[in-house]
Amino acid sequence: MKGFTLLEVLLALLVFSLIMSLTWTVLTPAGEGFVMLQESRMQLEEQQWIGKQLRRDVNYLTQSEDKTIAPVVLSNDSRGDGAFDALQMLIRDPMYPGLTLVRYVLDEETNMLKREAKSAWSRTHVEAISWDLAKITSFDVQALDMASGWKETWGTAPPFKKPKGLRITIRDELGEMKWDLPVLVGQ
Repeated sequence: MKGFTLLEVLLALLVFSLIMSLTWTVLTPAGEGFVMLQESRMQLEEQQWIGKQLRRDVNYLTQSEDKTIAPVVLSNDSRGDGAFDALQMLIRDPMYPGLTLVRYVLDEETNMLKREAKSAWSRTHVEAISWDLAKITSFDVQALDMASGWKETWGTAPPFKKPKGLRITIRDELGEMKWDLPVLVGQ
């Protein structure tokens, strides 16, 4: 009769378990590194998406025909290392009729950068359409005035004018990402 003895089976199980424990010990850090790499890639893609969306909105920046709405309103709120600025722009998006107010703001409870959009002439009880763009720790915006350089606030009192450019800086766990976005004259 052919077969394995109990001792041979136990010895084979012991060798197999030693090989598996060594493999697990070696491959666990590699798996954790892969997860960290995936998370970093996703954060980088979110940062790129924010930049693309900001460039798109700045390209559609416009002025109201009746001059009652500022094309850009920038409020500054810096505390310590973090900036919690709010940026509002009046845009003429070819996808939607009329003018749209777009607002970028950092939600302090969730650390999510939000993009809110609604019609410029909608009623006060109409809620804006809101998108969560990315999880960040700081949102800093400056507007370029050719006479006095970069300013922390913009557009709160008439006569309203457009800045020559916007400098937007975000910070998250990966570090800092900065965009200098020109506001073109013909817009």
